[in-house]
Amino acid sequence: MERNIQQNGFINLVILLIAGATAAVMADYAGSATALVGAVYLGLGFLVAAISYFQMRLENREEVERLEYDEMMRERKDAALFADTGDDTFIAKRAREQFERFFVPGFTILFFVIQVVAVYMLWKWLPSAGVPELGKAAIAMMAFATFSLILFLMGKFSSGVARMEKQRLLRPSGAYLLLGSVICMLVVLTEAGAWFGFEDIDRQVGQVLVVLLGLAAAESLVNLVLEVYRPRNKRKEDRPLYESRLVGLLGQPAGLVSTAAQALDYQFGFKVSETWFYKFLEKALAWLILVQIGILMLSTTFVILQPHELGLLERFGKPVANRAVLNPGFHLKLPWPIDQVYRHPANEIQSYDVGFKIAEDRMDERTLLWTVSHYEEEVNFLVASREQQTGLNNEQTVPVNLLTAAIPVQYRISDLEKWVYNHSNAKELIEEIGNREVVRYLVSVDILEIMSTGRLKAAEQLKARIQAKADEAGLGVEILFVGLQDIHPPVGTKEVEVAASFEAVIGAIQEKEAKILAAEGYAAEVVPKAKAEAAKILSEGQAYRKERVERARAASIQFQSQMRALGASPDVFRNRKYFEVLGESMNDIRKYVIVPESTEETFIMNLEDKIAYDLLDARPETP
Repeated sequence: MERNIQQNGFINLVILLIAGATAAVMADYAGSATALVGAVYLGLGFLVAAISYFQMRLENREEVERLEYDEMMRERKDAALFADTGDDTFIAKRAREQFERFFVPGFTILFFVIQVVAVYMLWKWLPSAGVPELGKAAIAMMAFATFSLILFLMGKFSSGVARMEKQRLLRPSGAYLLLGSVICMLVVLTEAGAWFGFEDIDRQVGQVLVVLLGLAAAESLVNLVLEVYRPRNKRKEDRPLYESRLVGLLGQPAGLVSTAAQALDYQFGFKVSETWFYKFLEKALAWLILVQIGILMLSTTFVILQPHELGLLERFGKPVANRAVLNPGFHLKLPWPIDQVYRHPANEIQSYDVGFKIAEDRMDERTLLWTVSHYEEEVNFLVASREQQTGLNNEQTVPVNLLTAAIPVQYRISDLEKWVYNHSNAKELIEEIGNREVVRYLVSVDILEIMSTGRLKAAEQLKARIQAKADEAGLGVEILFVGLQDIHPPVGTKEVEVAASFEAVIGAIQEKEAKILAAEGYAAEVVPKAKAEAAKILSEGQAYRKERVERARAASIQFQSQMRALGASPDVFRNRKYFEVLGESMNDIRKYVIVPESTEETFIMNLEDKIAYDLLDARPETP
């Protein structure tokens, strides 16, 4: 029987080695992350089986040595010669004790380090792992299903022999065989899930297995610490230090039920596991699980799509004829995994950004300056320039410039089937089209024009270009808006402040334009005013000349008339002229007429002017 146990341990060792190597090859062949993690588990099981097999051989040699000693003691008559049973007598026993004392703890420490390294490398690798290759999924499922069956049969046999024969060294390899069977079945399920469209389940199951491997590593460390303080009892069978209870529970899930029953018995103080309710629950547990699975499958026949969603209905991974696109509302379908509905926010406006990425801590900024970087990432585009610049040594530079542009693009899915089925990643493709068309457009426009008056025209042309390329690619989207919300020269570096220099140049140009316009305005004001003043002076001169000529003519005519009057009546003419001169000279002088009392002459006087009565020594009459 002992020889058969050793053969069983060796067979377990070989099977774990072959299964681990094959699982690694198939994981690389099928692109399965779960299979690769399973290969690591099987490799660790191979190490445990190897140390277990070696320790098994040492104990077998010790047993053979003890039987030979007993047989020799019975055959010899004089036993006094063999009464001394020192270390030299039982060499195999001493080798086994030294092995368990030094090699087993050392192996357990090394095993713990290997587990930790495997957890770290797998956890770091899993996020970047690819999806299973569907074309190779069938072969992978067949291979792992076969290995699952072989590992299960050998694991159950080894566990049964270890339990009945009380072979503690056969338990660790048997537990890893059963766990390998469970993992192989998980690989089959993840490949089937990928076949039905659940590609992420492979990576998720792999992450769960890595977490469990981390727990197994923690258990190995705890076992090492407890081994130092564990009391030695010869009557109690010791568990191998490298044996994992967690691996045993994962390989035999039914053991969890018995463990829970024992915990309940201990907690309540009586045999809860022997009550009718517990026995009924234990018998009906499978049916209850099946009913729950049935209810769960029934719940997958109902689909409710929100107002902003459209659904794609697939049956066995292919669109359902005449019912591929589901509108918002309530729908019925066949249960999973026969029918599956993939939701898409096709009725809502989606957007992406070209040339920039907004930092979360700067989302609310309102003031945008050329000299300050206000985005987390900014892309510099090549843009044309009509004015060719002169570089060093009077060499003509290439008429291009760098321009930082922030261009948001908004779109809506107009044909969901084209969006989903024509391309594997339509969202990434529409973003690439937007970036490409922006780059192509900017190299064909002038930098000053697009930064000033050409923004609206540029936005319309970019929208038309992106829409045309999207239609050509069969994306099934409608471009709603393309905006040029922020266009400015690159900010530059601390050594070369590009935006500040460009801002200074633009400021100087604006100041020049302002001075030119001010001069033109001054000229427009002064020249007409000077012309008006000249016209006024000319008009006044002409009027003055006219007046002088007419005055001279009038004087000539007057003189001629006076000469005729003088000739007709010289005395009257002279007296009249005398009194005219006298009247003109006394025009502004007040004149008084004093009338003597004795005269009876009548004088007619103008009484409009008030007369000073004190001058006449008279008083006004009082009524």
